[in-house]
Amino acid sequence: MEEFRKGWRLVLAAATGVGLGITGLTFYTLGIFIGPLSQEFGWSRTAISGATLLTTATTILLGPVVGRLVDRLGGRRVGMASLFLLALGLVGLSHIGPSLTSFYLAFGCAMVLGAGTLPIVWTRAVNASFDRSRGLALGLTLTGTGVCGILAPPFTQWLVTTHGWRVAYLGQAALVAGLGLAVVGLFFREATGTSAVAASAPAMPERPSLTLAEARRTRQFWGLGVGLLFASFAVASLIVHLVPMLSGAGVERATAVWYASLLGMAIIVGRLGVGGLVDRLHPPGVAAAVMAAAALGCALLALSGATMPGTNAALVLPAVLLIGFAAGAEVDLVAFLVSRYFGLRSYGEIYGWQLGFFALGAGLGPMGVGRLYDMTGGYGAGLGACAAGFLVGAAALGTLGPVPKVAPPVVCPQAG
Repeated sequence: MEEFRKGWRLVLAAATGVGLGITGLTFYTLGIFIGPLSQEFGWSRTAISGATLLTTATTILLGPVVGRLVDRLGGRRVGMASLFLLALGLVGLSHIGPSLTSFYLAFGCAMVLGAGTLPIVWTRAVNASFDRSRGLALGLTLTGTGVCGILAPPFTQWLVTTHGWRVAYLGQAALVAGLGLAVVGLFFREATGTSAVAASAPAMPERPSLTLAEARRTRQFWGLGVGLLFASFAVASLIVHLVPMLSGAGVERATAVWYASLLGMAIIVGRLGVGGLVDRLHPPGVAAAVMAAAALGCALLALSGATMPGTNAALVLPAVLLIGFAAGAEVDLVAFLVSRYFGLRSYGEIYGWQLGFFALGAGLGPMGVGRLYDMTGGYGAGLGACAAGFLVGAAALGTLGPVPKVAPPVVCPQAG
């Protein structure tokens, strides 16, 4: 508990940055905009869902660059600048239309401007300040996306319903610029000098932290990447399409949005639960169990009738909880496993590559499931693809092997 006594403010600020960044706010509310944009401009679900590929491209191309900047400059400078720029990007989104190209340009611009809000920025400081409770600290940090998943959809839906989708984007911009910059500016202070990790490290031989080149020569680097690729395909698809999937099956839109909020609550439980478990149990085994359970959630969602009129709410509830738990585990596992397998020497760059695998799956998934919907007229094939993705992810993550003890760095980046 000594680590949390000293570092709770850092965790709070990091959680805020994650939640209001491009992997939080803009991603979890994209599904809310599908209906209004399609109705006003006639764009297909596939076309609107394709915006996730812009997040993917940004993460793949700029993730390693952002990671390198964080390794050298620290997360405070990078994160605060990017929160401000992301707010400007959201203002730009309020002016799109009627051309689909304008939507892609504005969304892509917002993603590039907000690249410095990726989890790389916030988790490096947390990893450097926590050791024995690292999994739980990362879980708490990444609950920022879960809180966003709970609060952002109803907030955005309220703005869309009462003021229209353009004002909804302006409201999101105000949230990022106001709350985000205030909390991060006040509380995000990175460790300087001897880190908490180094101070609490046991006096025993440890494997040195790896460079990016050394990490890429390991089996764990590629196994982790493959597992994230397939698992994120499934998770992102279900997050983006849950509301339209349930609405199309006859569920009232307000109820469908409530299920999306419930998904956010399950994500929080997943963040904290998995974070605590990986501190005590074999992390790859925990990852495999969570992903396999999410595949069962897909099966329950199909059996509930969510792919056709007449949904069985009794099955939707456990399905959403199982899927949300897996969604909560994903990014938490990336940060934890990268720090444990490879250390913090080149954490930002290595995490950037792994986040690229994650983003590729997250970008292809919603668009692919949207395409399957347009081809078949339902979500049955899409749910099958998601279940398969979870099972492949479980196999890849579950076979990573023993987690080594990696020597921590002595000095962390200084705060801006």
